[in-house]
Amino acid sequence: MFKKLLTVGALVAGIALTGGIGTASAGTTALAATCPSQDKSHNGRVYLRYVINPYNSFANTFTSDGIKWYFQGPSFQCSYNGTVAWAAQYKGN
Repeated sequence: MFKKLLTVGALVAGIALTGGIGTASAGTTALAATCPSQDKSHNGRVYLRYVINPYNSFANTFTSDGIKWYFQGPSFQCSYNGTVAWAAQYKGN
């Protein structure tokens, strides 16, 4: 009986010290950077553009408007219309 009381007491103390159940992930983090423009540009040799995705998942290559785009990475988090998104740079030719 005494052992059960100690176990329950330790459990209650652990919950109290951590701030309760599920409160550790309650805060939100604001992103400092807004996502870059997805417009393509040309520097004289290659095309450059950013692709914005809701998840950190990007194709290695894709073709759009007759240009083959190659992932340059790395991807990074940004804010897109107030929501968390991911951006990655591509070079095309």
